[in-house]
Amino acid sequence: MTEVSPVRLKEILFATDFSEIAAKALPYAAAIARGFDSTLCVVHVIPPEEYAHIPMAEREGAIVQLRRAAEERVTRLLTASHFRGIRHDVRLDHGEILPVLAEEVQKRGADLIVLGMHGRHGLGKAMLGSVAEEVICLAEVPVLVIGPAVTVEPEAEVAVERVMYLADFTTGSGRAQHYAEALARKWKAQLTVLYVVRDIWAEPVSTRMPGEAYLRMRLIEEGRIESIDDLQPELAVEFGVAEESIPEAAEKRQTQLLVVEVPAVGHPALASHLPGPLAYTLAAKARCPVLGIRGTVR
Repeated sequence: MTEVSPVRLKEILFATDFSEIAAKALPYAAAIARGFDSTLCVVHVIPPEEYAHIPMAEREGAIVQLRRAAEERVTRLLTASHFRGIRHDVRLDHGEILPVLAEEVQKRGADLIVLGMHGRHGLGKAMLGSVAEEVICLAEVPVLVIGPAVTVEPEAEVAVERVMYLADFTTGSGRAQHYAEALARKWKAQLTVLYVVRDIWAEPVSTRMPGEAYLRMRLIEEGRIESIDDLQPELAVEFGVAEESIPEAAEKRQTQLLVVEVPAVGHPALASHLPGPLAYTLAAKARCPVLGIRGTVR
């Protein structure tokens, strides 16, 4: 297993558009900030479509008005109980959200981005792209996505008791497993390591080994078992299509956080218009948040 540094989550960016799905993301951002004694920065970016239609001579004044309205909404947001006892800050801006988030990540040395996902699919997604998908693919730091199927009251305090890591042996980095371990330890949560096999005749069937024994062997080969053995993780193998098998396995185990490695793409246009990473697809379907940990650029 490649050597990785300790998990650091001291600066968290919470991206919000003040929608209901963004409100569902806040309890998770606050839970991590509280658990890791982090600073939580609320980031709101006024998108171009809100002012692009306004004549240039009037645009500056319109942006000022939009900013004032956003400031009022942020002020109301900061009264939520989630911010009590947590260091917090605000970044308001206008333009495209990706450059603003990237700048804030660099300026603050941010360790995590948290955002809600509206779950666009099909032609609408292909034409309009998806901010969440671009962030997952292109962000230099881990991204926690709360999708439309997640059910949580905006004022609820989140307790994560079951964490699932999707085993990925393609990159050899083990970064996603490293984060899954750290979060399971922080929250004293049950850890499940899930390995999905599409071809039923492939390993472990071809080796005639039980699924748990096979997965343990692979983890040993990768040098990944020693770091999690004391957590007494559940090792599970599922056969089927990952996009279908993983949400079902997570729901069956009442998983509250799914950790996935993301093979990032190298250009924003690809993130917007090509089939997205597994983390994005899972976030659109799963009933729990998905934490995407960026792997190598393909």
